[in-house]
Amino acid sequence: MNGFTSSAETVDVLVVGTGPAGSAAAAELARHGVDVLAVDKAAFPREKVCGDGLTPRGARQLLELGVDVTEPGFVRVDGLRSFGPGVEVELAWPELDSFPSFGLVRTRHDLDELLVLNAEKAGAIVWRETEAERPIVDGRGWVGGAVVRRAEGEPREIRARYVIASDGASSRFAQQAGVRRDPSRPIGIAARRYFRSPLGDRPQFLSWLDLEHGGGHLPGYGWIFPVGDGVVNVGAGLLNTAHDFRHLSARKVYEVFVRRLPEEMGITEENAEGRLLSGPLPMGMNRAPLAVPGLLVAGDAGGIINPFNGEGIAYAMESGRLAAELIHEALVLDRPGLAQIYPAMLRQRYGRYFAMGRGFVRAIGSPTVMRTAVRYGLPRKRLMRFLFKLMTNLTDGRAGDLDDRLMDVLLRLAPSR
Repeated sequence: MNGFTSSAETVDVLVVGTGPAGSAAAAELARHGVDVLAVDKAAFPREKVCGDGLTPRGARQLLELGVDVTEPGFVRVDGLRSFGPGVEVELAWPELDSFPSFGLVRTRHDLDELLVLNAEKAGAIVWRETEAERPIVDGRGWVGGAVVRRAEGEPREIRARYVIASDGASSRFAQQAGVRRDPSRPIGIAARRYFRSPLGDRPQFLSWLDLEHGGGHLPGYGWIFPVGDGVVNVGAGLLNTAHDFRHLSARKVYEVFVRRLPEEMGITEENAEGRLLSGPLPMGMNRAPLAVPGLLVAGDAGGIINPFNGEGIAYAMESGRLAAELIHEALVLDRPGLAQIYPAMLRQRYGRYFAMGRGFVRAIGSPTVMRTAVRYGLPRKRLMRFLFKLMTNLTDGRAGDLDDRLMDVLLRLAPSR
């Protein structure tokens, strides 16, 4: 592998985008001794539209990346309180060997910078305020780097043996390499804003499943997540399976949700901190192909978001690290084709679960199904405990656990793609 300094024009791996996927990939590669350059058009810290919540799946990824989740800035979350028409249910995270028994909240403003610094600490070079303008593709169709432009600089070519596209939901870079959205797969929209509230230090995710519009239940949910220091992240998301999706915006759904919140929660304009921001949620691996020769697509750029709950941070870190592991192996063994099994590895890991999630998304697009699910499912705590575990994708696969056995049966019945 090549020695590398910040003035070099050739690296082993170029990572485009340093959100959770790109930073996790860069850290993983650097720890293996790979020469890796990560570029991002933003300066850090920077604001990001997100719920800021991490389930135990996301918390595990942070721990494996060596992040100290006990440091100031992280809020520990012990479970979920979910609300429906005239009913609420409180659920703790399942006690599992494979995952910590807690979730976390940290603003993406802080978390993304923390992950960038973690990658640099591992040995990756990070160029902030550097835009990857277009991929470099050779005559064989191999993506061999990118033309990048640093702040107020001239375009320059960075040659790389492999490239990881992890530049978020829009991913213009991956599109230029031939990656396209699969219109048959779900997409969501979400909006969020920060408020000062008495709920700011409460160690629970709060969610509302009874969003209503035009006399029907919407396929989505509203949330309040504690950020700490008396601040909460308040948001709402909607799936494109809603019958009137084209006539609804993320901001409209957000307004529908906020209007129904009790006054004592303090979610008022006077208590607002910052602007209302919105963005898309590409779900269920809704981009293809997830690998072209020389380039792998990770995180939101690949639509690798859980269709059941809109969780993206955990899957961004997981997919980024998987891409890094395959590229490292391909470099060590000098077998370029090894990295191209990445889509198959993603299907093996998520295919059946995401397929089941896509079926769930289609089903709850019906107002009647959504109304029935909320009215009759929410009051049944045993059922809700199972659904909570299913929708957050938390299982040890233990043969003696009834919920795990049922999840295993459902996954076996789901299609593999």
